[in-house]
Amino acid sequence: MQVLYLNISPYHNIMENKELILGYWNTRGLAEPIRLLLEHLGVHYSEESYELGNAPDFNPEQWMSKRSSLGLDFPNLPYLIDGSLKLTECLAIMRYICHKYDPKLLGTKLEEQANVDMLAGVLYDLNGNKSKLMYAKDLDKLMFPSFMKEKVDNAVKNIAKALETRKHVADDKLTFVDFYCVEILESINDLMEPIFTTYPILGHYYKAVSYTHLRAHETRHDLVCRLLLEKKKKKKK
Repeated sequence: MQVLYLNISPYHNIMENKELILGYWNTRGLAEPIRLLLEHLGVHYSEESYELGNAPDFNPEQWMSKRSSLGLDFPNLPYLIDGSLKLTECLAIMRYICHKYDPKLLGTKLEEQANVDMLAGVLYDLNGNKSKLMYAKDLDKLMFPSFMKEKVDNAVKNIAKALETRKHVADDKLTFVDFYCVEILESINDLMEPIFTTYPILGHYYKAVSYTHLRAHETRHDLVCRLLLEKKKKKKK
């Protein structure tokens, strides 16, 4: 399968009066799709990172001590601050960024927009089921019914099937859910099972979306987490 992408977004040179602030734990998680989207668009932003502590106990105290002082209507991570606008929830943040910088990433026609919204819901459910399986303690894992694992497997299979007929997960054109999708697929592949081997089409899709759109921005001082992670992986080999 041959997929062609443009490396530089036409929105790369947008000048901002105020730099966006993205707040999240000092991990990839739900903030990583937002980072990928911002990097693709060439939007300048800074990050407020909160220490989570080490597994399995973690320690959210740094975030808990600050959450009520940020002026967020619904305090949560990730959050985005754009001047007087303060947003929480990953998908709401991504949609706002698209509306502001490149509405085409939401879909250009009604049918495309409907498919994008549908995939956003599918991916939200997939991410939730995946996280429950990944982060549950050993005793809790024994209590999870097999249908939850089947839900993850079926969703991955359906995504692979969709990519057989189009270049991106919701449409032939790139949309914001592609950045959400590749982060979820990578975490499943690395931490649960090798889905990129089982479904090679997912591996090709992941590499194209994850890297091609970001290479133009690799010289920035604040590289996205994904690129830093890849450098660490190469050093280990």
